[in-house]
Amino acid sequence: MTDPVIIFYILLLFFGIIYLVIISIYTYGWFRLKTYKPPDITLKTQVSIIIPARNEEKNITNLLADLVKQDFSKDLFEIIVIDDNSSDQTVNIVNSFISSHPEHKIQLIKISEEEPFMAYKKKAISLAIEKSKGDLIVTTDADCRLGEKWLKSIVSFYESEKPGMIVGPVSFHNEKSFFEKMQTLEFLSFIAITGGAIKIGNPIMCNGANLAYEKKAFYDVGRFGGDEFSSGDDVFLMLKIKKYFGNKSVRFLKNYNAFVFTEAKKTLRDFFNQRTRWASKNKGYDFKILFISVTVYMINLLLLTGLVLSIFYPFLFKIVVFSYLVKLIIDIPILIGIGNFIKRSRMFIFSLPLILIYPVYIILTGALGIVGNYQWKGRKVKK
Repeated sequence: MTDPVIIFYILLLFFGIIYLVIISIYTYGWFRLKTYKPPDITLKTQVSIIIPARNEEKNITNLLADLVKQDFSKDLFEIIVIDDNSSDQTVNIVNSFISSHPEHKIQLIKISEEEPFMAYKKKAISLAIEKSKGDLIVTTDADCRLGEKWLKSIVSFYESEKPGMIVGPVSFHNEKSFFEKMQTLEFLSFIAITGGAIKIGNPIMCNGANLAYEKKAFYDVGRFGGDEFSSGDDVFLMLKIKKYFGNKSVRFLKNYNAFVFTEAKKTLRDFFNQRTRWASKNKGYDFKILFISVTVYMINLLLLTGLVLSIFYPFLFKIVVFSYLVKLIIDIPILIGIGNFIKRSRMFIFSLPLILIYPVYIILTGALGIVGNYQWKGRKVKK
């Protein structure tokens, strides 16, 4: 047995065991996480819903329409759209919506690009929070859709549990192509891991498209962290709240009505651009999250490396195929769990093709997240 093969075996075994332990723990956490059933109580919390928007003329009306239809007292919430220098009709559309809905508290704040600033989205949200009147800050994205009980489920959970931060579930919808359905399955696995990690007291991810936190907590921890990174306003704040208030201060809201839906990327270019943006903030995370990220990266790199090595060492091919199957078996339970929760159990059929192409995708986005640039809403971001 040659040196490259021995090294491959050692690394595959080492990272394979770690991957098994990590995913098993998060799977356990997901199934331990109870579905929240809101009690029949009168809600009293004042809420500020913040929507960062840049060039969202095609989406913003749908979101605002969803918000004014919420099964929640209009006297208890305000909507703040923070426009980040849009070059389309976003501002005019929002102003028109405000004029046609005077019974709701909706305001538009505009910021500009007069000075170069890396963390544009953090800047936008911080400005909106400064001008907000609510005690609970709830953020979502301008391209999202919400059910009528979305806000009610969040506020009910907040008043019942009193966490510093509430992480809500997000999913893609209206998929038309095989590519979009694959993205949905991958994204749902992120949500399940997010919930499982929070349940065991080790929050590692969240999504600003469905996030709530106390305004007081935001200021207590010193606002957002990681301003040297253009992305990551959500996770950096979560880590600061966790560190300041303890692991139990961050909670996951497992309730179907709390879901926020958005659309998957339609092209490979947009897909890799988005994933590069996500990966770019990894360098700012703490050791635990970096260790998990490295483990996931390495296990996928090794699977792909094994396929290449099997060209020169044919006996390795069976080992690689076996490793793929073991990984699939490890991943299946949490995929089934989240599929049942979102009432889309048939998504499971895409797990096999996903696991076959996942190593290539992980390696590319991991590398691009370190050295690559990306576009966000028409703005080129350099790292």
